[in-house]
Amino acid sequence: MLPFNDYTFIYFIGIGGIGMSALARLLAKQGYQVFGYDQCPSPIVLQLRKEGIEVHCEDTPTSIPEVICRHPGQTLVIYTPAIPTDSPLLTYFKKAGYNIQSRAVVLGLISRQFTTIAVAGTHGKTTTSAMIAHILYQSNLPMIAFVGGIMRLYDTNLLSNCSLDRVKLMVAEADEFNRSFLHLQPTFSMVTAADPDHPETYTTSALMAAGFIAFIQRNPQHLLIQHRAAAQLAVRKHYPTPFLTYGLDQGDIVARNIAIAPHQSSFDYVGTDATIANLVLPIAGPYNIENGLAAITISLMLGITASQIRTAMASFPGIKRRFSFVCNRPEYLLIDDYAHHPVEISALLHSVKKLYPSSTITAIFQPHLFSRTQAFYKPFATSLSLADQVFILPIYPAREAPIPGVTAQLIFDQLSCTRKALVTMDHLPTALAACATIKGHQVILTIGAGDIGAAVPVVADALQQIFIMV
Repeated sequence: MLPFNDYTFIYFIGIGGIGMSALARLLAKQGYQVFGYDQCPSPIVLQLRKEGIEVHCEDTPTSIPEVICRHPGQTLVIYTPAIPTDSPLLTYFKKAGYNIQSRAVVLGLISRQFTTIAVAGTHGKTTTSAMIAHILYQSNLPMIAFVGGIMRLYDTNLLSNCSLDRVKLMVAEADEFNRSFLHLQPTFSMVTAADPDHPETYTTSALMAAGFIAFIQRNPQHLLIQHRAAAQLAVRKHYPTPFLTYGLDQGDIVARNIAIAPHQSSFDYVGTDATIANLVLPIAGPYNIENGLAAITISLMLGITASQIRTAMASFPGIKRRFSFVCNRPEYLLIDDYAHHPVEISALLHSVKKLYPSSTITAIFQPHLFSRTQAFYKPFATSLSLADQVFILPIYPAREAPIPGVTAQLIFDQLSCTRKALVTMDHLPTALAACATIKGHQVILTIGAGDIGAAVPVVADALQQIFIMV
């Protein structure tokens, strides 16, 4: 039973967000009449419409469905912090006296109904959450999961294997942005990484560390934390209860006998109470093995058998826009990835260089947020310079207004690679003609958390035309 019995209608401001859309799907399935706004008809918005949810793309009160305007007392309004505070829609609902709650508050209320596994971290939380969700789903434990990406096999970000009244376990990404994760009350907590990020929320590294510590302290029972993150946060000073750490080669749980191929990884899980040999994971990247260690550990804590874990891991579908192979041709390979932080980009490019040591690597990067670019433009340039050729797109603003002097030029000027260019999205296909002058096999990567994902088909078409003419 969800804690919203007093409402008939639910209206989402920013319904197309990955977290908001999962919540909208859940509430629609429970019989609430769900409506919403988003700024553009994205693939998620189009899919929500197919599922029967009415979504409009105009941030004006006149676009609000009449039934919502007629029933303010029966309508719960849910918003995302990504929506500007001066949004006309948000302003209307405030003035009209509607009950308005953030997504984080609503998700926190829902999480109190179940045994909740909360996965926090500046990197890796989406894949780790998805792995846990997939293992629980395949093991037939009654569950529901809110995943911050679209799982390929299921084609959704909301995964459940039973009706809501039978659910016992809930998996949720614990988002550090805007301190949203402090609304959760988890039974199992996890931190996958704690590198500085979200400078618009945490103006110093100390403030971000304090936020993660506050999240950790909300669960006095079961904590699993990545080895390096535990050291960064000095967790042992703040968390008196014993906890487990994990890492590829450091921590209480480690991986052994690692083998990585372009489309598959294998490893042994070595934990405190169990060893599982010859695990196969059908996605590449050492960081995904590390994510797998975390997911396996939580699964074992929940009583899932080694045999069930082995079978589920071998069929893990992966996440769209996470090391996604778009085109694989003799002359070139196109990979799409959501990486939007210097540490993530560095891990991505190191993995590609290891998998394709003889290939020329081109990185097409769209910076995400002015504040993140301002704070990390030098680390961004250092990470991207691992590539042989770099194209930098304009900053994707998302929820932010421009910051004077902060443009993609900041990253561009710090790049050490010799082949580099500043390009717009419109001129990207033309710029890609430079790939035709490079001899040998090439790996081209589209990288970023903005709308670059929607441009991937354009990049794929442009590359096909370029290499046909070579």
